[in-house]
Amino acid sequence: MGDTMKAFFVAAVLAITPLQQAWAWGQAGHSIVAEIAQRRLTPSAAAIVNRLLAQASMASIASWADDIRTSRKNTSRWHFADMPIAENKFDRARDCELKPAEGDCVVAELERLRNDLRYAPSDDAKREALQFTVHFLGDIHQPLHTVDEKTGGNEVDILIFMRGITSDRGKLALESGNLHSVWDDVLISKLTFAWGSMVAKMEENQGWLKSTEAKTPGIDGGTPTAWAEETHQYAQGIWAMTPSNHILDDDYLAKAKSIIERQLGVAGLRLARFLNDAYASNQCPVP
Repeated sequence: MGDTMKAFFVAAVLAITPLQQAWAWGQAGHSIVAEIAQRRLTPSAAAIVNRLLAQASMASIASWADDIRTSRKNTSRWHFADMPIAENKFDRARDCELKPAEGDCVVAELERLRNDLRYAPSDDAKREALQFTVHFLGDIHQPLHTVDEKTGGNEVDILIFMRGITSDRGKLALESGNLHSVWDDVLISKLTFAWGSMVAKMEENQGWLKSTEAKTPGIDGGTPTAWAEETHQYAQGIWAMTPSNHILDDDYLAKAKSIIERQLGVAGLRLARFLNDAYASNQCPVP
């Protein structure tokens, strides 16, 4: 298909299909992160998680923070740390401004959650801290959650014109959306039939979780600030690789695949470490 015809499709599809603002990794992405982490909990951490969730899986509550976002608007800014695309460093004053009705940012909230996981005043409060933690460790590794421009890509209209690896290879799927929603949901859906299958592939010998990078000492550690800055580096690459005609095809999916698997995988490793460390700590809360 020539560029002129592709451009026609973009205009036609976007004209009739309303765009929806996306908030985070979709349910599949958050479930993948949660499942990877749950498999790596220490016995003591797993016991606490099982008690707080009444034996439910972390994947089952991984999207809870999105579910309550509308009713609890003071949590809305906890899902991201919007940095200007050209900047490399997180600036707390610029990127984590406190707005009382909306909150501050994911970096600040994860710092608070380290204490809340263990020292919140009740089991209900500890359960809520766990649910937020599971979600926000995913959010901070979604590249477009670190981008200020165009509302993190929500205002970048695109057309998805790809078969993917889960579709009938004889047909092309034609969908409209925005850059943020593509990275939340669409690309993952083009890579796997079900999120559990993607976890299984990532755990296999050729999967990311068995890669040299995944086994690098300290890959599961770090701070929320360091994670936001690292994620932002991937966001800069994604921003730059957006085609000028805003049409994303199977070549784009092939380029995105390694980034998606890496970010979901490392988020899962870091979530496990975050919970294991928090539940093993006897240190008093930081004032």
